[in-house]
Amino acid sequence: MTTTKVVTVVASNREDGLQKFLRGWIPAPWDELIVVEDGPQRSMAIEDGRQRPIHHFSWAEITEDPDVIDPATFSRRDSAIKMYGFWAAVRAGADVVIALDDDCFPSGLPESFIAAHLASLSQRTRWVPSIDESPTRGLPYFDHGTLPGAVANMGLWQGVADYDAPQTLALHRSGNLRHSFNPPAGNRLMHPQQYWPFCAMNIAFRRELAPLMYMPKMGEGSPYRRFDDIWCGVILQRCCRHLDLLLAAGEPHIQHIRASDALINLEKEAPGIRANEDFWKVIEATPLDPAKRATPLTCAEAVATHLTSASRNEDRLTRNMTLLGYLAEEGTRMQNWCKMFRNAGWE
Repeated sequence: MTTTKVVTVVASNREDGLQKFLRGWIPAPWDELIVVEDGPQRSMAIEDGRQRPIHHFSWAEITEDPDVIDPATFSRRDSAIKMYGFWAAVRAGADVVIALDDDCFPSGLPESFIAAHLASLSQRTRWVPSIDESPTRGLPYFDHGTLPGAVANMGLWQGVADYDAPQTLALHRSGNLRHSFNPPAGNRLMHPQQYWPFCAMNIAFRRELAPLMYMPKMGEGSPYRRFDDIWCGVILQRCCRHLDLLLAAGEPHIQHIRASDALINLEKEAPGIRANEDFWKVIEATPLDPAKRATPLTCAEAVATHLTSASRNEDRLTRNMTLLGYLAEEGTRMQNWCKMFRNAGWE
């Protein structure tokens, strides 16, 4: 993967935070950087310094993009606006797209960060020890077999873990929040039959997966916030299970310095905490033809079609009327997202 084009996406509405991010990632380990400014116009100064090419977008550029079916597909006043960066990255020819939050910094050498993400997307051994880094009895000495690499990898966080607001407040009261979080070393394939929280603060994915990197609309005009990456992960995991594609989590780690306030986050998260109990059940119920392996795009289209009829067919799974109305609107937005790829010649 030495010739792989890597494009990194970061969304921001804090100029000082973005400047710290840019300084923290010098020298830039990626080939290009896409900054999606969460505001009406491009207003933040971006100093290139020793950075690679930087592409800067705002609401205005999203609205003016002739390839965008409906600008309302993309979130505003929420980190989910980075989804436009995913589109811009694959359109720019990215082989691998990396997403970072603007309060995430390298925990080691920046170039090692990219290498670890690429390694997670590379071929793996079929045999592994029963215990990490321990050559337990029965492990073959010579031929460990091979598996294809993961199509997406979630890196973890040192410093501040990805806790929700209630857990953050509980840890604060107990005094445990003072302790820095140190994730275990290594990287593992995640079991396809299980769901797990997908945090987009530090992720990498192959370009062919882009149609499934749909982040449900959050923030302005939405009843929900701060569940965009979690629900994106539910859709991703459901469809990758059907497609026999592997997902991974673990290294590379980033240094996370939380920029948000737990009490404000509690207000933002409350509606989504309830809805999160049901969202995954709706996605799990998406009919995917077992006789067809299909593609990420056709699976995304199937999810979108399923969501458009959510208010009629999913009342057995949830009595949350706010969620049901939201899901039907999401189906239309996700269909528009899929049409962008269809129009660009994706199958």
